[in-house]
Amino acid sequence: MKFDPMAPETLADPGAAYSELRAKCPFHLYEGPDFKFAITSDYREIKEEILQDSPVWSFRFGNAAKDTISDVGFKTDPPFHMAFRAALTPGFAPRQLAKYEADITRICDELIDTMRALPDARGDFHELFALPLPSRIMCVMLGAPEADNLHYKHWADILQDMLFHDPKPGSFEPILKEIYPHFNGHLDARAAKLAEAGISEPDNSVLGGVLPDDFMSRAVIARVEGRPLTREEQLNVCLAFLTGGQETTISLLANLMWRLLEAPERWERLKREPALVENAIEESLRFDPPVLAHFRTSLCPTTMHGVDLPERAKLMFSIIGANRDPAIFEDPESFRMDRPLGEARKHLSFGSGVHFCMGAPIARLEAKIAFAKLIEALPNLRLDGPTERIGSWMHWGRVKLPVAWG
Repeated sequence: MKFDPMAPETLADPGAAYSELRAKCPFHLYEGPDFKFAITSDYREIKEEILQDSPVWSFRFGNAAKDTISDVGFKTDPPFHMAFRAALTPGFAPRQLAKYEADITRICDELIDTMRALPDARGDFHELFALPLPSRIMCVMLGAPEADNLHYKHWADILQDMLFHDPKPGSFEPILKEIYPHFNGHLDARAAKLAEAGISEPDNSVLGGVLPDDFMSRAVIARVEGRPLTREEQLNVCLAFLTGGQETTISLLANLMWRLLEAPERWERLKREPALVENAIEESLRFDPPVLAHFRTSLCPTTMHGVDLPERAKLMFSIIGANRDPAIFEDPESFRMDRPLGEARKHLSFGSGVHFCMGAPIARLEAKIAFAKLIEALPNLRLDGPTERIGSWMHWGRVKLPVAWG
């Protein structure tokens, strides 16, 4: 079959488009004016072969249709990738994440108060709530001023746009020349505090004292394979938060609100049964994954489904196609907010295997607290006009979501 991931009909309803592709052509070769890659939509192939520690499929050439070679920090393959993750994992421990509950609750309350103060009781949910909550929490976790959140979001948008839409290699280098000095200033300040305290080999005991307990501090004190992180690796941690700590959670919040309000009986049921919030979150991630697909690059010639692929071939694995695989999910084309958690959580929206998203717990926590607050504080929420999807062919979310609550 003919399939174009960037065609208007695909962009309008990617769930239906990728489901049809999976059913008719689970392995597809796409060649467009800017990019050439294979597409697989089979859940088991993606989860059990591509996303494990594969000797064929590499992450270090970037997660896009064009090569973005760096082989640094998180953009590496095992075994180093696992060692690097382990150096930052303590910051995502359950006890550590619990510390962010107060910040999430505080920001949710502030955003809801702002909404309730609007005289006409209507506005854009994306702008008023879905965007600022994850963006501000990202700043809290990273150790940046919350007031800078929109500036950080602007940087992230530019990076993502160039990564997925500009076929020219290295097109994002100019914006990095703006971003890196900013983060270097924060990292240098933390290194200076350690020097002033006479600490040459810091460990976690300095967090919350000599250094603030945030991920820029953790990047400065972390050790991998017995050595401190290089400055390039420290910057990689900052970029991972900048690009990965905002847009996906923003789209999760907006997508879930959209699905709940487009069929008002869902919103009414959630108000009656608030215990379904967690189920609704996982079903949103399954049915409307914020990132439609990811990429890997072949390290050697390989054969898939009888097709010979050369070394450095690009492979897109369709998350939204896999998330609607009828071999895994019952009635996969329906949004079911009461889908059993054990089934819904099989989705691949946070990845799987060695590159499973480290930020998944905080994204889930933000959504859980947010919707518990929203159904209590704004019970009359309803759609107030046409919505608009995000422009990227790689992402799926509502960038415009007008609502009313009076």
